[in-house]
Amino acid sequence: MRRLGLALVAMAVLAAGCSGSSGGGADGAGPGRTTTTTAKAPAAPKAGACDDIDPAACLLPWPNDRFTRADATTATGLRVDLPADGMPANADGKPIDATEWNRNDGFAPASALLTVVPDLDVEASGLPPVTDIGASLDDDSPLVLIDAADGTRVPAWAELDANAEGPAEQALMVQPATALVEGHRHVVGLRHLVRTDGSEVGPSDGFAAQLADPDAIAAATFADLEDAGVDRDDLDVAWSFTVGSGDDISGRLRSMWEETSEQVGDGAPPFTIDSDEESGAARIIRGTFEMPKYLQGDGGPGSVMNNDDDPDGIPTADGTMDADFVCVVPKAATAKDPAGTVIYGHGLLGTRDQALDIGMLGASVGLGFCGLDYLGMSAPDIPSIVASFEDLSAFRSLPDRLQQGHLSFLLLGRLLASDEGFASDPTFQDADGNPTIDTGEVALLGASQGGILGGVASSLTDDWHQVILGVPGMGYNLLLRRSVDFDEFFPAVEASYPDELDQTLVLELLEQLWQRGENAGYAQHLTADPYPGVEAKDVLLLEAFGDHQVANVSTEKLARTLGITRREPTLADGRSSDEEPYWGIDAGPVPSTGSGLMVWDFGTPAPPVANVPNRAGDDPHGKLASVPEALALVLSFVTDGTIIDVCGDGPCQAPG
Repeated sequence: MRRLGLALVAMAVLAAGCSGSSGGGADGAGPGRTTTTTAKAPAAPKAGACDDIDPAACLLPWPNDRFTRADATTATGLRVDLPADGMPANADGKPIDATEWNRNDGFAPASALLTVVPDLDVEASGLPPVTDIGASLDDDSPLVLIDAADGTRVPAWAELDANAEGPAEQALMVQPATALVEGHRHVVGLRHLVRTDGSEVGPSDGFAAQLADPDAIAAATFADLEDAGVDRDDLDVAWSFTVGSGDDISGRLRSMWEETSEQVGDGAPPFTIDSDEESGAARIIRGTFEMPKYLQGDGGPGSVMNNDDDPDGIPTADGTMDADFVCVVPKAATAKDPAGTVIYGHGLLGTRDQALDIGMLGASVGLGFCGLDYLGMSAPDIPSIVASFEDLSAFRSLPDRLQQGHLSFLLLGRLLASDEGFASDPTFQDADGNPTIDTGEVALLGASQGGILGGVASSLTDDWHQVILGVPGMGYNLLLRRSVDFDEFFPAVEASYPDELDQTLVLELLEQLWQRGENAGYAQHLTADPYPGVEAKDVLLLEAFGDHQVANVSTEKLARTLGITRREPTLADGRSSDEEPYWGIDAGPVPSTGSGLMVWDFGTPAPPVANVPNRAGDDPHGKLASVPEALALVLSFVTDGTIIDVCGDGPCQAPG
């Protein structure tokens, strides 16, 4: 019954809506830092200045090594140097302060590549759409994206921003189909483009000048493209950029956790039980535990990391702060039959109390679980998040607080897994002082927001090994315009940043900081290439076809990045609009151990091709909770680490 309860709890989590390089260390690597092999380009002249090859906006093309400067102290040898007078300005004319962005040593691995080509005809140009990602690897593809470290082609698709009404402000967005490798320089080239009137596009004046100059800063870019079979005379635009290193992307949180782990050793942090109340088959236990505070001030909403003195942003602990937890444990648990525990992360901008209803279900069948607020993205943060929309210079508080929140989840895992944690307290013991929770049975279940954030802490700890991410994704820059949940928040952004091209750029700028606390910055080390001293995890991804809240393209980009396989048949013939459904995600055997992607079809229409939300039919986002086969799948994966086949000979389907 406890195993069944674990599955039921897992699927209840799935019902919570969205409204709810190298990882190996080397000699000389400091705390929380990795060394990264980087294909370096010559330092760009005029660092901190605009790039004139795209006159539509100062920050275009994006991302771009022209917006970097040489810095021998970073893992990439570069430091981002965004032009202060080129940052998007709000309605009051105040540009975003680039200071926090300029700490990075490269660009986000989930970055979209942006440029403006007025009156571009995407279809006539033959650019690969999201429905035919594989076409981007064809020899004659008009889009060529290269990892310059080894010359390999990177799959991607191209789309015009469907949210911009003015053609002059409609960005061409190149979306890599997988995370770009940390620390590697990448090159993008576009050729043979055609306008809506049938004329050829041709290079801008600024780009034509680079083509004519053999000593131009773009010489390395042209050489890489020529090695890939692209004639420079065919190019309409090309540029290069360097992805940030693991040192920069995850270094802050990893340093925080390494320091904290040294303090607690094999034990756990101090904790206090504030209340213990019976409710039906459960006991609801509330309390706090202590954690190092890496935020300034009291660490509350709107605070930022205590890292102003470190050019790389590695924070210093400044005292401690408390994390509030709630645990729902079964009254029937005994020392002979202890309860396993599920770590639960709430939905978008929710609270730890969202765990209560699910906890009551689990307790009724002998399972306990505990919840925390996702600091930075919980209900108390809403006022500071909304306020930051007026001037996005303040947005850094979200990822800064979010990293402190991940530290609390890591410590919660330690409290559950250590004999010196909750198991040592009479509240979690029987009358003879024996623990009634099983320190060896700890799992993480995340869905929706939890599925977008859950890979972060999971990549840093061995206190749990099985990770289920339901209706998940990576890269908020890819996700937001494709999610109905953004409807509630976008008007505030639009009011503060009315320029449509700025709105596109803003989402890319936010991702450069957001990556520090979401899957996009950690997925490369979750199932493979784990961080030093940490084991790779088994991850089960569950996708609801046609999801209105977490777009399928975001889930599938995560699956490709994790390198996992999918169950086949995945969808019935004709359900997907793709030339090759689930391109780049190989079919794998089922039953199997390890990681995998399972897709359920509730009859919702296929998602739109453009970067807009799916609004057709019923939203399947939370419907997996009602599917018995999905319950059995989760049961097997959490308890035995096995992905079983629960759908017979056909695709996994359920009534809409």
